[in-house]
Amino acid sequence: MDYPDPKRSAATDLPLPDDPLVEILSRIPVKDLHRSKCISKGWRDFIADPVHGKKLPQSLQGFFHAWDFINPFGGSTPPVDPSFRFLKKLPGIGKIWLRGSCNGLLLFRHAPSHTISYIVCNPATEQWAALSSEHTPADEHNRTSRTYLVFDPAVSSHFQLVTFCEEEDPNLATVHTYSSKTGVWRHSQIDWAEEVKGADHWKGFDPHTSARVGAAAFCNGGLYLMLNRYQIAEVDVEGKIRRIMPFPSLVHWHSPSHHPCFIGQSQGRLYCITEELWAGNIPSEVAIGVYGRDLDRRVLSFWVLDYDTQKWVPKHSVSCMCLFGSKSSYEARRDYDVVGIHPDSDLVFIFLYMERQLISYGLDSKEVHALGTLDQDPLWFTPYVHCFLDFLSVAEHDKKLKGDGKPSAKYVSRVGDHSGQ
Repeated sequence: MDYPDPKRSAATDLPLPDDPLVEILSRIPVKDLHRSKCISKGWRDFIADPVHGKKLPQSLQGFFHAWDFINPFGGSTPPVDPSFRFLKKLPGIGKIWLRGSCNGLLLFRHAPSHTISYIVCNPATEQWAALSSEHTPADEHNRTSRTYLVFDPAVSSHFQLVTFCEEEDPNLATVHTYSSKTGVWRHSQIDWAEEVKGADHWKGFDPHTSARVGAAAFCNGGLYLMLNRYQIAEVDVEGKIRRIMPFPSLVHWHSPSHHPCFIGQSQGRLYCITEELWAGNIPSEVAIGVYGRDLDRRVLSFWVLDYDTQKWVPKHSVSCMCLFGSKSSYEARRDYDVVGIHPDSDLVFIFLYMERQLISYGLDSKEVHALGTLDQDPLWFTPYVHCFLDFLSVAEHDKKLKGDGKPSAKYVSRVGDHSGQ
């Protein structure tokens, strides 16, 4: 078989229906596709070409949860090993903790280490990069911090980490950012008093809110973070605040009956989900969009950010009782968590604590489906999509490790590729 010239193929911008080879690749299981890179260098380059990678689907495969994999679509065999044995076999790695995901890459903390160490890996290809930060575990015990992984394979094969650290002064926060392109950590400080000038009803930075499930999302080049119960920050990959905006609300957004539930990316748009309690009658202009509105006064609302106007647009609202039933509807506390949204469709995933059940809700179909029960609460509930691209250039990082790029070994400690093993 004559393999296509990768340089010529990469320069050819053909739509998927006119490119039968890429269509065939899209139907091959990701593990087999990755192993086929061993056929030749030209074949490997063709598969890893970002031009082709953009045409390959990155659909939701399921969720990682408590060292298990949950497939909401009925598959019995996990697409990847949820125990990540290939990472645990690495020298110097004792325990690992899954801390987040972004477009097919996973972020782990690992121990033992005298500094806080991270591993970023692609579980489909078993590529990994290990790095250490400059703050120690003792620092983390004294300050609340949260690290976010940022990766956009349509833009670059490199990833970034953004860490927000709480300071003793509530008006300040320290930001650490890392780029796999430079292999260097950078540091800055946020003065919230300066950032929130002109913003109404500033409620302060609450790191506990930003650490919950569904409190962050990467969308269209921006990292969106819940700062508190009332406001969201848009942050760039260097940790700089672009803007601070209020949560959307059918009532006053700073009302105590308003509860933000989730932010996430779907179909290239930023979604926000909120719950509100109506003391009186639901206004007619709102009631039109409330499905099951006569059953109770707790309403779950779904919003989409309009990037042209920079305003939240209501998409749909639904009665909580209609979603969860009478038991959940009249609990004094919120007994559910929105844990995910499908990146390619209108499905929202919700965990019910009382029933220990994972359900899905279709914003267009208005249908609720039970997906199964969980043994543990979803403290970490991590969505996973296949990534068909190499998330780093192994040759490039090998060059750095030999000293050509001269980043300190303190920052980029090891890079690995288990392809073909």
